[in-house]
Amino acid sequence: MLLNQAEEFTLGQITGTSSFLMISLNIFGIIFGFLAVLITISIIIFFIINKPRKVKKKANESSTYIKGNSTEQLNKLNKDLKPYGFAYDMYEDVFYSLMECWQRDLGYCRLYDETCATLSMIIDCEPIHFEYNGINWLIEFWKGQYGMTTGGEIGIYYTKGPNLNIPGFFNGTFYYSVSDEDRINMAFAFRKDKDLLFTRNGYHWWLTGFKLGEFSKPSELSMDIVLELYDTNMCDAFVEALKNAGYKNDEYSVSGRIVNINFDKPHTAQPFTRTAFTDYIMEKNNQSLCSTYQNMTDESNDTLDKLEILRNRAPKMYYQILNVGKSPQIFDSFRNLGGFINKSDEKREE
Repeated sequence: MLLNQAEEFTLGQITGTSSFLMISLNIFGIIFGFLAVLITISIIIFFIINKPRKVKKKANESSTYIKGNSTEQLNKLNKDLKPYGFAYDMYEDVFYSLMECWQRDLGYCRLYDETCATLSMIIDCEPIHFEYNGINWLIEFWKGQYGMTTGGEIGIYYTKGPNLNIPGFFNGTFYYSVSDEDRINMAFAFRKDKDLLFTRNGYHWWLTGFKLGEFSKPSELSMDIVLELYDTNMCDAFVEALKNAGYKNDEYSVSGRIVNINFDKPHTAQPFTRTAFTDYIMEKNNQSLCSTYQNMTDESNDTLDKLEILRNRAPKMYYQILNVGKSPQIFDSFRNLGGFINKSDEKREE
């Protein structure tokens, strides 16, 4: 740019100002060089600060304390996990949601999904809405990266109430977690790049599985889902909703009242908070967390031992891990909906 401008000068102007230009160019050269050094140093410092690190043991610290009776370790871990609504299955090496947990009282609404990406949970959502027996039902699937875990979920919800309309905050349906007698027998095989990571099954209202320290993009994950619905009428209503959502014949199959679904690429609209920018930033953070976890516990291949290491050396990370799946902050919007939900309940009972 400076050379282009210089070509417009007359020969006399160039002669008269050559000394000044030389001095100016030298000054600019020094400034640009200084800025380049600062930028380089800043980048180096950034990567040093964010590089996953190992926690060094003290000179007299033995690693043998991490080894112990697996039953005792499992009981201790599950005792710590219970207030968070989860437990650990050492045979499948997954964390899973308890039947009776605090999340059950908070039901479901779309706001929960919209909040996930902002809290470093980059997950695909697939809500399937249908009506059966005079009740509005929602069966939703999720898969993706939940902070330091890769996992999937199936949730069953329903409501008889009208939509909530809260100007400037929320306009949509609030669903309640199904009661014990309305639970559905369901199962899923969870895969990453077609390789099986784990399986889950049972009569539940919220069937989940989360693999600690595994980093994945949602597009790498798939779930082979099996739902045993109450009867053929419920099955027909659900399958019709699947079709309306965009599922093709080769993505599901029906046998009596049992439906098999392949949840790979979601067909429904994803939360508006799932943008290329938020996905990139949050996934970088999640990947760094997984790498840090693996590096800090690389002396063991057993999850129970790894968590015992963190409990003793990095308790902050240990308790961060106990917040498996969706963090409590996601459900904060429930407090804002509380009064409107109560009014909706009153109308439903009238």
